[in-house]
Amino acid sequence: MKTFLDKHETKLLLGPAIVYLAIFAIFPLIYSLGISFFEYDRIKSKWIFVGLKNYSGIFTDPVFWKAISNTLLMSGTALLIEIIFGVALAIFFGQRMFGAKLVRALLVIPMILNPVVVGLMFRALLNPDWGLLNYFFAKVGWENTPIWLADPKWTLWVLVIVDAWQWTPFIFVVVFARYQALPHDVFESARVDGANSLQIIKSITLPLLYSAIVFAAVFRGVDSFRSFDLVYGLTFGGPGRATTTLSFYAFENGYVYFRYGYGSAVAYVMVIMASIGFFFLLKKLSLRKQH
Repeated sequence: MKTFLDKHETKLLLGPAIVYLAIFAIFPLIYSLGISFFEYDRIKSKWIFVGLKNYSGIFTDPVFWKAISNTLLMSGTALLIEIIFGVALAIFFGQRMFGAKLVRALLVIPMILNPVVVGLMFRALLNPDWGLLNYFFAKVGWENTPIWLADPKWTLWVLVIVDAWQWTPFIFVVVFARYQALPHDVFESARVDGANSLQIIKSITLPLLYSAIVFAAVFRGVDSFRSFDLVYGLTFGGPGRATTTLSFYAFENGYVYFRYGYGSAVAYVMVIMASIGFFFLLKKLSLRKQH
């Protein structure tokens, strides 16, 4: 005869995870969706229903469109750099070389650092008065270096470079793990047939790594699209609106200007954009793989 534990084993095992998701994921999503239809009156200390006013106001907000532009430019450029360098590093360090294990261990260090800490660290490195980076530039003859975090022409690109520095190791780790599992006899056969290294990489290695590259790119792309902590630690959205991303703009409205409803609406528009964008991306990638 089955005991109670035998009959309900699946429910008991999944129960804690479902409760956790309900409390810390599903409930906040539903609650914040409700808030997006209200605004909080701080004088009267009460919520006022405004319907779709927050959403209609978003699309006439020039800062919102600037935040979209910054987010797409930053996440897209950083992701492209991370894929190129991550895949190249995975293939390079997949070869048997002296000291490769030590170098691989050092490569993943940026990934384990907190993004806010990374932002503060680079803020110190880029300080125009005593920053280490400007000191080295001065040593090589570049005296009039830009004020990296105060010049709108440079600030967003600084964010891109810092983001790529921190998260290229993620692409590297995922692709390298897949590279290690590839069958070596395929490469040996190609060499016997006279293929050179570039031909092997182009025709064999990259197609075999395709699934791992897509997996890493999608996960990293989603994370990059909602980038907040690096912006918070490095530029705080400035100068002006040069580095204001959608995530930071939602945070700013909610916790700086106390426009909780408007901030929630911005966040939900961002979620919808990300869901639609990555749905079509995955669909396109799956079709390409089938062909």
